[in-house]
Amino acid sequence: MKVCKNCGEVNVNDSAYCCNCGQSNFITREETVCPSCGAINDNTYSHCTNCGAALVSSAEGYTPVAVNLKDELSKGYATGAMSIPSEMARCPHCGALVPITAIFCDKCGVSVANLHSHRVVERKICPHCGRFNKLEADLCTYCFGSLINAETEQLQVTHEAHNLGELTVRQAYLEGVKGKNVICPNCGTLNPDDEAFCVNCGLKLEIEEVKRYCPNCGAENAADSAFCFKCRYSFEGEAPDTQEKWTCPNCEHSNEKDDLFCTNCGQKRNK
Repeated sequence: MKVCKNCGEVNVNDSAYCCNCGQSNFITREETVCPSCGAINDNTYSHCTNCGAALVSSAEGYTPVAVNLKDELSKGYATGAMSIPSEMARCPHCGALVPITAIFCDKCGVSVANLHSHRVVERKICPHCGRFNKLEADLCTYCFGSLINAETEQLQVTHEAHNLGELTVRQAYLEGVKGKNVICPNCGTLNPDDEAFCVNCGLKLEIEEVKRYCPNCGAENAADSAFCFKCRYSFEGEAPDTQEKWTCPNCEHSNEKDDLFCTNCGQKRNK
């Protein structure tokens, strides 16, 4: 899978653009296929997130491979032999399959959130812990209880916009009578709205403000920063205003002229 460096969203391997924010900078990670059920898992997992079976490590004779789920699903769609999965749609621009979590098409970057907006889907309710599970699940993702006699509930796909400086990021939810649940883009698990991390796979769900990283010292800065707060490197090619700053003799951090103590190490300013 590919992880977007801009917003942290998980995308499939052939993504050219992030399905959440539309950017094109990724970090690639390896995946393994569960030998028991065929589900795709992150290479760092020891057990399958779908069936709980142990994943064979490379030390035991299995080499992890990058698997493209979208290509596997598309084998039958191209000839019309298979129908589009119930919780996916086709991008109107390039025809790629997009899941209900997608905000942008990961093939061409076109906005696709409206394809699923207000769409109604069904989930099984675990009779043991009350959590939502996909219809094809036999065991609860959370407590591993049987879902044979589980009741179903209809949920509606909604979206919420988060303004992060000049960037607006949308996030997908499934909303029911008890409120809205964040859809984990990695494993599809429904999480309470106040969860920062997926309760099933640990993926970070909380959308944070975009940062600007200094190429000179690596410090993290606000997205609209003109200069690095630590080393005063100019992001716009301009010379920093050294007359309005003082440099800490202890750590060489640049501070505002009115600061009495260094904001980096606490050293008192020498007058």
